[in-house]
Amino acid sequence: MMACAQGVCRFSGPLTVDTVAGLLDELRPHLARGVTRLDFSGVEQADSAALALIFSAQRGASDPLSVSGLPESFVTLAELYGVADLLPV
Repeated sequence: MMACAQGVCRFSGPLTVDTVAGLLDELRPHLARGVTRLDFSGVEQADSAALALIFSAQRGASDPLSVSGLPESFVTLAELYGVADLLPV
């Protein structure tokens, strides 16, 4: 699930291969309108697709993008894949 307001999109629930494609489609118009932060503090479960969502959002954002509320599992997964330094925190 995703809710966007005042330049921030907040994600909750699972962020997995089963949900990311739909969320990315939903996110794109918000990125075009200037969303500048993605908040993952409500995410309960994530897999590598969550990282793909972040990096796709970075490429599609009209303004510089930051992320907040990354669960420890996100960071661990990013470190495992060697992309932790690419996260816009």
